[in-house]
This record gives sequence, structure tokens and C-alpha cells, in this order.
Amino acid sequence: MKMNKNTKYYDGTVYEFNLPTGHSCPHAVDCKVSVDRISGKMSNESIAYRCYASSAERFPAVRNQRWTNFDYVKEGNKIIVPKGAEAIRIHSAGDFFSQSYFDMWCEVARENPNVEFWAYTKSLNFWVKRLDSIPSNLTLTASVGGRFDSMIADYNLKNVTVVNEYTEDMISDIDIMDREARKPNKNFYLLNNKLMKKFLSEHYDENMQLK
Repeated sequence: MKMNKNTKYYDGTVYEFNLPTGHSCPHAVDCKVSVDRISGKMSNESIAYRCYASSAERFPAVRNQRWTNFDYVKEGNKIIVPKGAEAIRIHSAGDFFSQSYFDMWCEVARENPNVEFWAYTKSLNFWVKRLDSIPSNLTLTASVGGRFDSMIADYNLKNVTVVNEYTEDMISDIDIMDREARKPNKNFYLLNNKLMKKFLSEHYDENMQLK
């Protein structure tokens, strides 16, 4: 099991725990892409936009780490929080693939109350079954574009939508650096990768602050 320490993308130091895209995403629809563990061949099953995290799996070392993590948790092993960690992004790649796996992360969060955890997920069925017992230091965001989208409105879940265009009134609700994802009860938008570069140059300064 391995987490990646990221000091560049987020505000502050964040550890990321990743799984192979597609293979660990049983309820993805709009963005589903699976990459073969051995060959690295990509199977694009997406119907709206390709999973941004899948492209990194063209590198054998990335595939190996994600699949090693996948094997580790499928065997029922528990996540080990790195010493000194203050923030953990669950699944920069991958998703909650079973109820027991989802429950394990909830348990890890409860046991580490001083650590901030957050995740996007399309596995809303696992989340909804535990609505009354999600630890306060675990922030979940429903990612629109999965098999259980109807649950977002039914249970008033915090959510995010990927958009291909935006208006001026949306600017403050467009996430960069996972800032909105870390806020409880805040719905927001994500831009596709091509549009994001233009958006940042027009609306954010060199210190990644809104102009």
C-alpha cells in the first residue's frame, strides 16, 4: 500500500490514495475508462468525457502502484495513515468499489479525527446507506454522471458537475486545487481539462488567487 505525497496541486501538503480507474469504479457512466493492468491498453467506455486520471496509467509504474493498492484493500487490509499526515485525498484515481471498502474508510477517518479526508464518488448507494454515520472529518462529493444520480436530489447530497462552458455567475463555484471539494455542503463545478487552462489564465493570478 502506498500514498503519494503532493505538495504542488493542493493548498498545503496532501497525501493521495489511488486505485486503477474504471476497474474500481463500478457505478461510473459518463467518464468510465479502464486501463489493462499488464499492457496499459485503454478501454474507453465513457459517454461524455474521459476520466482525467486514466491517462497517467499509460506509465507502468503508475499502474503498478494503483493495482498494488487495489489488491491490498480487496484482501481486506486497512489503510495506514502516514505519520504526520494532516490531509488525505481519497481516490484522485478510482472510487469506492464495495460497501465494506467504503465502511473501512469511514472507520479510518473516525480513528484519525485530526486528519482531513475527502473524496469524490459515484458510488452513492454505499454513501446513502451510511448517511447518519459519516465522520465529520470526511467530506464526500457526489460526482454527477453515474448510475445513482437520482440519489443526489433524493438525499440532498453535496455534488459536483463537470461542464464544458461556464457563465460569469459560476466563476466562484468552479473548483481549482480541490478547494470546493474540501468544503462541507458546498455544491460546485469542474471544467474539462482544455477549458481549465484558459479559465485559470483569465481569472486567477500566479498565486492561484481569484483576480
